[in-house]
Amino acid sequence: MKPNRPALVLLLGQEAEAEEPPLPLGQRLLGKSILELTAEAAQSLKPRKILVFGAGDEEEAMKWLSRSPSSDVLVFDARLSLLSPRTLRAMLQVHRKERNSLTAAEGSSGTHLLAAKARDLIEVGNRLRRSKKPRSGAADIIRLMAGSGKKIGRYRIGSPEEALAVNTPEDMSQAVAILRRRKIAQLESRGVIVLDPATTWVDLDVRIGRGTVIYPSVVIEGETRIGEQCRIYPFVHLVDAHLGDRVRVLSSTMLERSRVEDDAQVGPFAHLRPNTLVRSKAKVGNFVEMKNTVFGRGSKAGHLSYLGDSVVGEGVNIGAGTITCNYDGIKKSQTVIEDGAFIGSGSELIAPVRVGRRAYVGAGSVITKDVSPEALAVARGRQIEKPGWARRKKTK
Repeated sequence: MKPNRPALVLLLGQEAEAEEPPLPLGQRLLGKSILELTAEAAQSLKPRKILVFGAGDEEEAMKWLSRSPSSDVLVFDARLSLLSPRTLRAMLQVHRKERNSLTAAEGSSGTHLLAAKARDLIEVGNRLRRSKKPRSGAADIIRLMAGSGKKIGRYRIGSPEEALAVNTPEDMSQAVAILRRRKIAQLESRGVIVLDPATTWVDLDVRIGRGTVIYPSVVIEGETRIGEQCRIYPFVHLVDAHLGDRVRVLSSTMLERSRVEDDAQVGPFAHLRPNTLVRSKAKVGNFVEMKNTVFGRGSKAGHLSYLGDSVVGEGVNIGAGTITCNYDGIKKSQTVIEDGAFIGSGSELIAPVRVGRRAYVGAGSVITKDVSPEALAVARGRQIEKPGWARRKKTK
């Protein structure tokens, strides 16, 4: 066995009965479950195997331990989601250096982490089974080994927060606060500027490039990727979004599973829904919503527009109040607006439809047929004026 490479078991649940059932192991903390966080710390040691077991699974654990009786094994509560790889390595080193049969790690909330030889755990497990005790935990293992004259060592966890087992909503709140602090410290160490850590939420899998500035009251979730020299302004919410370099996301904007390329700007009060791609140097402005749309390089949609199931070319201008009517109640269809086109304010484009290169659509038009390149399309009802109509109506 290589140094610091144990055979490792994750022990599920609590040692003592609780008045309320513990939080499920799938409960997410900054984008990762309680179990995922614990397993990642364990995996950092590159063990031969990670075995997750709970009440009723002891037989399976015993069978596996019997295959490598001389191996070192770490046994710990799967709810120790704040454990660091450094602590696990340090404890294993102490265990081996002192030649203990068992080493128990302790923190402010008691013992949750053990290192032992597989053969000693097998012996204790057999004794516990013969006793027919319904549950067993670290305290039982320590007691039985000490009673057998085995050498027991102690390892004190240096940081009390690492000994926190996430069982209750209160534990979860504490754990989230600690993880948030760790994540933001990590980002800051890599050149990210977080102006107000107290109001900033960044999930653990988020990556942000050097020189990017995160303003107060920002939420960044999932596997969001943000490039260098970006600015993310207040009340922005990013979920699985990918941003290039020098992107500006202005206040009160939401991006979901969308991509924004270099030097583009989105917001304020914009909403990019899934499968939207905003190309380099484009601008998406106030109260603009896009879904399943490619918005071309250098194109602009300044305000009050909806583009759904659309492909917009380069250098296109989308006037205020433009809507792509992509759904007829049965199916969704695509709108294509080619390079350099100009869509006048208040236009409705009834999909499927194509507007050709450098074509113009007059303001207030309802476009139901393709527009040829460099043409002007105007589709409005004729304006009619009736002099004196208002006076006559009032008289009646």
